Amino acid sequence: MPFLFTNMTSELPLVVLVVGVVAAGLWVSNIVYDLGIPHYISRKIGHGAGGLAFLASFVLSSAWWPIFISVIFGILLLITHLIKPDVFRGVGGTGRNNKILAEVWFAWIAVPVFAISWLWLNKPAVAVSSLLFMAWGDGITGLIRWKVYRKPVKGLWGSLAMLCTCLVISWVFIRPFWIGVVASIAATITERTFGDYGVIKWGDDNWAIPVVSMGIILGLMALVGII
Repeated sequence: MPFLFTNMTSELPLVVLVVGVVAAGLWVSNIVYDLGIPHYISRKIGHGAGGLAFLASFVLSSAWWPIFISVIFGILLLITHLIKPDVFRGVGGTGRNNKILAEVWFAWIAVPVFAISWLWLNKPAVAVSSLLFMAWGDGITGLIRWKVYRKPVKGLWGSLAMLCTCLVISWVFIRPFWIGVVASIAATITERTFGDYGVIKWGDDNWAIPVVSMGIILGLMALVGII
């Protein structure tokens, strides 16, 4: 434990950088939203910054730092959402239905994903991939909606773009690749199903995508004897 604590404290500069990336993403999201860009676009900037933070977790020696950062940002986003919702309006709050806690789920879902995949099973690539499916895979759908449909709708082209993004992530991080292919398809179906414009409107794809992706990847790995 003292060795772990020493490693974690030595990584503080990297942690500050990760926190800075997320904070910058939230700030830019607000600016873009205030310029009149639709919320379904501005919040995807937060997705992109969050994805960079998840990816940067690879340079850390333990999952404890990304778990800690995710908990803190989740608390911050929840408090501002409930008390002063205009603070992070670019990713949630007054920019979106106040009953939806999508920005909070974005941060907090990383906690069980990192805990199970990295801390428990020592598969950090599975944790990062599952979260990137949500951060970047789902994030690309907003850009497609803006360019193709000009409205927040879960269309075919958005799903196709997400699938391609998830496949690239899988090709980089998941072995064997076919497991990543299955998970990419499942993640895309989940995004299409959950959320404001999906079939299951009470759900949120920010938690559903990582959970489904991680479950399938780890389940298939266990089935073929990798874990």
